[in-house]
Amino acid sequence: MPKLALALIALAPLPLAACSGVSSPILTIVDVHQDENEPTGRRMIIVVKAENLADVQLPLRDATYSVRLDGQQVFDGQRSPESTLRKWGIQELRFPVALPADRWPASDTPVRYEISGSLVYLPPGKFNEILYDYRLLRPTAGFRGTGQVSLHAPGAPAPSSASTPAPTAQVPPAEPVSGG
Repeated sequence: MPKLALALIALAPLPLAACSGVSSPILTIVDVHQDENEPTGRRMIIVVKAENLADVQLPLRDATYSVRLDGQQVFDGQRSPESTLRKWGIQELRFPVALPADRWPASDTPVRYEISGSLVYLPPGKFNEILYDYRLLRPTAGFRGTGQVSLHAPGAPAPSSASTPAPTAQVPPAEPVSGG
């Protein structure tokens, strides 16, 4: 019984630690385009606008994201943005999607994409850093978007009959960190 009481006392501050008073960054997909086209594969770039509405800087940690093209799952990835979102700041994050040639849809027209992902950030404070280091604190903000991406190499003209609408992004409100 004493071990249980000790464990409960040790875990009691966890909900309070998540209440850092810092709002999650707002993430919006602003562009999706093909970056490279080689015989062995293609690379797309997802550009996400990250907006910090807090008066403290937020170190950005791991981003995980997945891509569907024409309804088929073609990519799951993880990347570190290796940056800090300055207070009241906005910056663009670029996430690559490398696909072998056989994973790219065979079509001469733009294809529909669906992208979803999340980004882990670190709220300020030494205690939050300790909880993060012990993998007890992982606040996230999400991003999601749909649209169409051209299959043509950068700089290559698209067929005159094809029109590529601008990407659209539907961003759900960032989920607040629980416990606060």
